[in-house]
This record gives sequence, structure tokens and C-alpha cells, in this order.
Amino acid sequence: MAAIRHWLRRNWTAIVGGIIALLLVVAFFKSWPYVIYQAGSAEPVHPRVETRHPLDEKGSFLFTTVSTRSRPNAFELLYARLNPRMDITTEESATGGTVNLAAYRNLLAWMRDSSEDGALIAAYTALKKDIQIAMDGTIVTSLEEQSKAREHGLQEGDVITAVDGQEAKSPQELTSILSAKKPGDVVKLTGTRGGKPFEVSVPLIQMDETGRAGVGFRPDAVLDVTAPDPVKFNFDDIGGPSAGLMMTLEIVAQLKGEDLTRGYRIAGTGTIAADGSVGQIGGIQYKLMAADREKADYFLVPYVESGQYSNWNEAEATVKKLNLDLQLVKVSSLQDALNFLEELEEKK
Repeated sequence: MAAIRHWLRRNWTAIVGGIIALLLVVAFFKSWPYVIYQAGSAEPVHPRVETRHPLDEKGSFLFTTVSTRSRPNAFELLYARLNPRMDITTEESATGGTVNLAAYRNLLAWMRDSSEDGALIAAYTALKKDIQIAMDGTIVTSLEEQSKAREHGLQEGDVITAVDGQEAKSPQELTSILSAKKPGDVVKLTGTRGGKPFEVSVPLIQMDETGRAGVGFRPDAVLDVTAPDPVKFNFDDIGGPSAGLMMTLEIVAQLKGEDLTRGYRIAGTGTIAADGSVGQIGGIQYKLMAADREKADYFLVPYVESGQYSNWNEAEATVKKLNLDLQLVKVSSLQDALNFLEELEEKK
């Protein structure tokens, strides 16, 4: 025992150093189920939206993003905790409780594609031009808590195109097929998952709202939009629907052959619906930081009167708190944005 105590005294510094080094290594390589949010990018839309009518813009429309870091290590978590411009949330909260991260990414990809479709429809409608719209499936946007589909393999982001071999290219067709079924029946759903074919068999449940048989998920339509004057999008590295408004403005500008920026750097965010209405988004505080960093003159902010949460209120609070140097513009529709742009004087 005396020899051991002597050895410990002689090597105490080395032992402590080794333990600290081991803890540091573990802290660096160990990941945690959290997501860190911070300011992303504010990039010109113009290079990512191509038409047959290239436009030389003196200014630019900037679409804004949120930067996320999934499963950070302890050092990254500590840094984010001490940084007032960063936030931390649980991975489950960030992904909305989806089955897995792949399902969440598939859902975000559809949101982006749907946003592009909405931008096309809204732009062509604003320009009073015809556009072809068809249904190409039903996407699973979320699974009901009482649904048995999750445990049988159905995931958020799955696109259903057939039931028991019968084509179902729209939510209405899917509902019509299921109306002939009863709770407890097992149906075979086929379609695509992340662009690849999938097939699952799920038992139907009794839906609370109607009492009819159903799979138990919140559906939305997958569209196939064909514009007579083709528009090519390049947003494959972006997920989510929040660039919709800025995409639409760029499409309108190119098809009209008019520089709507008037020489300004105009950032913004917001979903776009086919009727031109602008919807709220998440993470507007980070998008404002990104726009301010890129020296934007104006920021188009979604304004929706109903509901407790308001992008507009959070934007005003963020600009004041961080002393950001940009002007906020309230928009509820594409027409609101176009009206604002038309009233802008050319930047000198």
C-alpha cells in the first residue's frame, strides 16, 4: 500500500492530466441530441431562378436562411449557450417529432418543391398568364397519435400514389378509395420515399372527425406544375418553404423584363400560396441577422393578423434589440410586395 501511495504522489499530476485529456476527447467526439440555430445566409435569388428572359438587375432580391448544427458536441453547446445570437433546442423538437431525420429531410424537400410550385402559380396568376396544374400524389405531412401506420413503416415525407394497386394521385382520390373500407382493414400503400419506391401495409383506424376508416395522417397534395415559359429552380441545397415569396418576385421580374429591385438589396422571407397570400415562417430573427450582415436595405416580413405568434412583432423586436440597420416592410400578399416595389424610387 505504501508503494502505491508513493507512486500516486509521484504521478499525481500526470494522472490528473490524463483524466482531463480523456474528458476533453470525449467532450469533443461525443454528440448530443440537440440542434443549434444561428444566422444563415442572405443570397441573391437571381442565379437560382432561370427563365428564357435573363435580366440585368442593378440590385438583388435576397432569400434568407437559418443555419443549423445537428448533434453538436459539448464545446459547441457551451459556445451556443453563451452566444446571445444563437439558440439551442432538442432534436425531437427541431424535427417536429418525425419518425427519423431522413423523414424530416424528405418533408423539408417537399416543402421546398411545393414552394417552387406555389411561386410559379402565384407569379403566373399575378401576370394573368395560364399555367397547367396536375396532382401527382399525396404526401404524409404528419402522423396522428392514434395512427398505427407509424409502427407499420409509414413515414412523414412519404408520397402515396396508389392504394391496393388502385391509382390515387390526389388526397381526394385517396379519401374516395378509403371510404369503401372499414376500420381494421389492412391496405397496401405504394409511392415514393425520397424519390425511391416504397410499399407498406397498414391497418386502418376509425377517424375521430368523420367516424370513417382512415390511415391517420395529415395529407397534402403533391403538384405537377407546367409553365408554358419554363422556369428552372436551383434550390436543391435548401429545405423548407420560406423562400417562396422571394422566388415569386424574381420570376415576376424576369417574365416582365423589369428590374423590380430599383437598385436596392431587398431581403425577405415568407411562404407563398397559389393565390399569392404570404405565410409566416420560423427563425425570422436569424434571417434578419443574415440580411443585416449582407447589407440589405429592406426586409420583407410576412404579416398575418390571426394567431398569437407574429413574424412582424418578432422582427420589430429583433431589429430593436440587435440594432440592425435595415428597414422592415410588412407584406400579407404578393400584391403587397409588388405595390411596395412599384413605389420605390430608383436608388441613386
